[in-house]
Amino acid sequence: MRAVCIHGHFYQPARENPWLGEVEVQRSAAPYHDWNERVTAECYAPNTAARILDADGLIEDLVNNYARISFTAAPTLFAWLERHHPEVYDAILDADRESRERYGGHGSAIACCYNHAIMPISTRRDKQIQVAWGVRDFTARFGRMPEGMWLPETAVDIESLDLLAAAGIRFTILAPHQAAGVREIGEEGWTDVSGGGVETRMPYLCRLPSGRSIAVFFYNGAIARDVAFGDLLSDGGRFAGRLLDAFSREQDRPELVHIATDAETYGHHRTFGEMALARCLRVIEAHRDVRLTVYGEYLEAHPPTHEALVREGTSWSCAHGVERWRGACGCHSGTHPGWSQAWRCPLREAIAMVRDALAPRTEEAIAAGVRDDAVDLVLDRWSDESVSAFFSRHASGGLSPDDRRRVLFLLEIERQAMLMQTSCGWFFDDITEPGSVQVMRHAKRAMDLARQVLDLDIEAAFVEILRRAPVNDPGYATGAEVYDALVRPAAVDLPRIAAGAALYALFGLEHPAAASGMYAVHGDWPYRPAAGDRILGTVRVRSRATGEEAFFDAAAFFGGLDRVVIGVREPGGDEALRTVWESSDPAGAISGTFSRVYTASDLSEEERWTIAREIAPVIGEAVSQVYRDSAATIRVLEDLGIPIPGAAARLLAHARTERLLAMIGEGCPDPGRFFALVEEVREDITEPDLAALGAAASRRITLALREAAARPDDPAPLEAISRIVGCAKVFPLPLSLWASRKICVGMRGNYAEMRERAGRGDGGAKRWTEAFRRAAACLGVRVT
Repeated sequence: MRAVCIHGHFYQPARENPWLGEVEVQRSAAPYHDWNERVTAECYAPNTAARILDADGLIEDLVNNYARISFTAAPTLFAWLERHHPEVYDAILDADRESRERYGGHGSAIACCYNHAIMPISTRRDKQIQVAWGVRDFTARFGRMPEGMWLPETAVDIESLDLLAAAGIRFTILAPHQAAGVREIGEEGWTDVSGGGVETRMPYLCRLPSGRSIAVFFYNGAIARDVAFGDLLSDGGRFAGRLLDAFSREQDRPELVHIATDAETYGHHRTFGEMALARCLRVIEAHRDVRLTVYGEYLEAHPPTHEALVREGTSWSCAHGVERWRGACGCHSGTHPGWSQAWRCPLREAIAMVRDALAPRTEEAIAAGVRDDAVDLVLDRWSDESVSAFFSRHASGGLSPDDRRRVLFLLEIERQAMLMQTSCGWFFDDITEPGSVQVMRHAKRAMDLARQVLDLDIEAAFVEILRRAPVNDPGYATGAEVYDALVRPAAVDLPRIAAGAALYALFGLEHPAAASGMYAVHGDWPYRPAAGDRILGTVRVRSRATGEEAFFDAAAFFGGLDRVVIGVREPGGDEALRTVWESSDPAGAISGTFSRVYTASDLSEEERWTIAREIAPVIGEAVSQVYRDSAATIRVLEDLGIPIPGAAARLLAHARTERLLAMIGEGCPDPGRFFALVEEVREDITEPDLAALGAAASRRITLALREAAARPDDPAPLEAISRIVGCAKVFPLPLSLWASRKICVGMRGNYAEMRERAGRGDGGAKRWTEAFRRAAACLGVRVT
């Protein structure tokens, strides 16, 4: 009769470069490559193995929170997780399967409109795509139809609800202030609850003009606010108590206490938030009169007895309805309270102009069913098999290669036109912020494609509208300047990808365009030394998304990040390549004979970041060699008490850090040597790289746990863990141990078996159990 449901909205926008299909480096997310990586490390991954501690502060259990809560499976986030963190992605899918067993066949995951566009300010056509693609994406991942669907920012209107119902969606979740009126089913008069006074402990039926209906759950706003902005996550037990106290004193009717929050709160916005959530769920599960549930299960057991009217054009994060995504309503992130949002209206106008210019042209050529099915191509990264199957379904009479390419172009225009409407473009405080830049990049990609296939050029009109967008960042005057500086340089064509492929190949790397699956990039490099400063050959580049392809000669010369020359041209034969190869001035030969030439200033931030990471160890070794050459002199200076010059001191600090990294990589076989070196480091003027040391220690601990799990009779990997953690504590180093702890907890069954063998006099088992106990203690894991 009484149940609790906690809903987490797991979502990240599409951050990929629209031309390449990969997320580029974002400096604001440091020390991580980008914000997806950072939030995964802080939230998405830890929630698959959230710690529950005992009275002694040891890990009693690890809980996959996804299996016990309700959560949004946002397509743009889950597509990225599938490719970049498959272990996290698989754990979430497993959690949904587990939840179906726990909740009577009802899974914990619900669907989401495809790319988080604000539905009330979208056209009906775009709403249909958002719903259709959201349902198809969910079904492909979770192997079942979604029962519920999250409306982005809970922004609601009747047309969107009707489209959800038409797609087979049974329910959605809204904020309490989005209810306008309620009444018991069968009654005539409505009770006005528009001030937020709706009873949230029951589902409501929302009748739609089409004759369809959908269930609506209005979450408990007070508790949700305290989770997101208060201190409820400082104590999981208190969190649970707050939920349990929200039931009424009546005992004669079923009640559901439920909340909805940004799921990134659990670990990213609130450190250790995933642990508070896990403890909260454990406390509620232990309660004899209350049970955890998910919306689908509760709705089946307790169909609505009341119906509700919703307040159209409202959302959970804008007090002014949906103005945050199209005007200067005053809502902001709180980071820059004095900044103006006057840029939002011109940006919305510019995006709408592109949408309205492209939609009629693509709609003429593409039937709705074809458009809806196109998500299958995206799900399979435009593989040759999926493209062939797609055209077999929708062009049974056959299409010429040119016609196929045209259709793929049009479908990619549709996809980019959806992505350019993502809500994050207007949510934050300035048009210079990543979300706004991203939607402009998607718009440019759509416009570029339209110029190629539709002979439609609207970019000048787009930029002209952006000239009316004022910028808060003093580095820019208008949105047009932001577009020129941050959007145009991200665009690439096939020759630019071929040039990048040559540069990456020089370092033995795969180009991001190929890694993403959006392109097939095949390079043949006959002129490539084992270790050298140049590479020459041929590159074939084919866009899987549009079908366009080309073949190039390509060459790259690298003399340092400030001395880069890359060239591409039409194929000229082997003799032309050999001429460049044999030149004593390869940079000059490339510049003089290739039709398109790029230099260091043309490299993207991602290219510079990637190459810098590759050459950093080489630089480190060179610095270490300088230190080794000067070590005797430095020691004499130290012995004589003569101050070491600043440059020499930095050499010394670097060399010691490199030695510490090497010791950690070896598993700290001699802790005494490690501690002695630490004492030397503490005397340095400069600090060692604690982040690098912590990352190295974390990797080595995880590796040791995997070795221990693979060799269940060998205590050596477990003994290495104790040494590494002991060494790491002397600084202390920042360690990421969620993966290691997960493996350790999984090995407790083996510990019980080995302890039994040790009790029978097995010396090897005794050594193993002792090693496991020490390793578990180092990781904070209770062994039983």
